Amino acid sequence: MADLSKEKFVLVQQDAILYDEQMKSKPIGYYKDAWIRFRKNKASVAAAIILAILIFMAIIGPWINKDYTLFDDSVKWSTRLANMPPRISWLTWTGSFDGYKEVTGDPRNFSNYPEGIIIEQKSYNPITHQITVVIDYYAYINYKYSAEIDESTQLYTSSSYTTLSVAEYEAVKAAEEASGDTIILEDAPMVNSAYRVRLDYYKFLYYVYDVEEVNFVFGSDSMGRDLFTLLWEGARVSLLIAFTVASINIIIGMILGSISGYYGGWIDLTMERLSEILAGLPFLAILTLLLLRYGNTVWVVILAFTMTGWLGISSLTRTQFYRYKRREYVLAARTLGAGDARIITRHIFPNAIGTLITSMALYIPAIIFAESTYSFLGIINYAETTSVGRLLSNGQLVMKESLYQLVFPAIFISLLMLSFNLFGNGLRDAFNPSLRGVEE
Repeated sequence: MADLSKEKFVLVQQDAILYDEQMKSKPIGYYKDAWIRFRKNKASVAAAIILAILIFMAIIGPWINKDYTLFDDSVKWSTRLANMPPRISWLTWTGSFDGYKEVTGDPRNFSNYPEGIIIEQKSYNPITHQITVVIDYYAYINYKYSAEIDESTQLYTSSSYTTLSVAEYEAVKAAEEASGDTIILEDAPMVNSAYRVRLDYYKFLYYVYDVEEVNFVFGSDSMGRDLFTLLWEGARVSLLIAFTVASINIIIGMILGSISGYYGGWIDLTMERLSEILAGLPFLAILTLLLLRYGNTVWVVILAFTMTGWLGISSLTRTQFYRYKRREYVLAARTLGAGDARIITRHIFPNAIGTLITSMALYIPAIIFAESTYSFLGIINYAETTSVGRLLSNGQLVMKESLYQLVFPAIFISLLMLSFNLFGNGLRDAFNPSLRGVEE
């Protein structure tokens, strides 16, 4: 090995003045780091976007299709639009949302239909002599309640003429005079102070009940109500219950859990025994008794969910406070004279907030699923409003004839549950302190 002389070594920057380099990166706090990690989870971001859309539609959806006010104004006219298939005028060319429906009946019943109503013959049963055809259901309804019945074939079971009240008849006459359109096709003698007429049904709905265009985006239910509007009204009820119950339970659970976990001793023992007593009460029994005593209202359902719903949040908060209350920084704060309230709110609670936020995100879909389940089973049945669970139940009854009444509520509740769970999983990973600063 050759000897190296020291003359060959040269000191670099021997005469230079060296300074500490300034850090050019910005400090990243806990919440900013959580936001950065949450954005990297593409599934959770997509779930958050879907949730935002669903919640936004629950807010504005019931006002989009306000043309369909028939059920509020006259059950007689609304029931004539019962079980209408979905139809959107500008999507009919795609073969979806075209308003077509399969109808089975005696072949003679379809022989007198005008051109354009029957789209396709599907099958014929030689045993029952029944034929199944695809018809444009919207054209069929207009024809059914506008044209005179062929008495020789008994095409329809209703009478040949539609009965109008005096107010409706006068409104039709005024509309005819103002617009020049022909609405009443034929008059018949009055019966019991009521007018009997044949009319253009859709023009009658437009001029008298302000129904501009009969297009049900999601179809109509068995009472002629717009399923699109009903779905978002039901979503609004479910989300209202879920967020209200979650907020109340989390506030109560955090307060009681933090007191129990921080102080311990006889306070913790007393609250734990009380929690065990409440946890032993069956939720279904509580819900049933409250509904029987106070009726099926939204606030009674919220009360039932909040009576024992805070127990899980309280237990989780208690565990987090037991975990952090003996840490060094808590001891240092107490040594410097910080009071119990300051230690709880400024030192322990911020470290436990990540776990609590995650539990809230996962707690909301659990409430929605429970409320929808009890509504589906008929245990919860709101008197003046509907819910997604009730729409699912009603759709199951007519799924053979009108499958869409089951499909659209099922798609909504599936998207809502899946999005909430993916969103909650993303929050769980983002707020996990052990993953802070970890690059994936």
